Amino acid sequence: MIKRTLPSLCIFLGIAIFLYPAIIDRYESYQQQQMMNQWTETLKRIDQAAETTDSKQQNLNLVPISAVAAPADSQPQPSNAEPESAPDPLQGKPLEGVLTIEKIKLKLPIITDATVNNLKLSVASIAGTGKAGAIGNYAIAGHRNFTYGKNFNRLDEVDKGDLVEVDTGKQQYRYKVQEKLYVLPEDVWVLKGNGKDKEITLITCHPMENPTHRLIVKGKLIENQ
Repeated sequence: MIKRTLPSLCIFLGIAIFLYPAIIDRYESYQQQQMMNQWTETLKRIDQAAETTDSKQQNLNLVPISAVAAPADSQPQPSNAEPESAPDPLQGKPLEGVLTIEKIKLKLPIITDATVNNLKLSVASIAGTGKAGAIGNYAIAGHRNFTYGKNFNRLDEVDKGDLVEVDTGKQQYRYKVQEKLYVLPEDVWVLKGNGKDKEITLITCHPMENPTHRLIVKGKLIENQ
């Protein structure tokens, strides 16, 4: 019985091993799309909340003076009830924006903190570096997957003068690429800002197979855009 089933089992395991990278790649793409959908839904809810607040403010402005000057005993009593916390549509995912590079058809959610687990899902900002649109160096890391167009797979196609956009939901920041360089992993100076410019730095491995260096794309914020 074992001799009969062993060849079939070996074939099944071979197929499973062959398909495993493709399955993982599809799953990661699915997770990225889910995060993008959650990000979009969050922005919609924020907009709806803002509209509701504006509407309430307009209604308050229409209250007659007589109502404001009502006797003290007719004033509504303060409630001790705790406000209900809004559900987290991101389900705990620490997203801080969306990175877009039109040149290479890239659009990915940016996760806060470039941990090993976060980089398995998408690109992520590096802790201790700058913030989008602020003075400093906003550093974002990403894997250079073998799948064409996946994460920072095509980052080497970005050149000086190309545009990099970060959408935080509240503001869109556009950076113009100033330089592209290849450094050693220990060259952490690329993460430092110069104290006066609003910079962005994109980081990935190079080459894709058996990487020995880091591919760095640096840009500066385009003001008044």
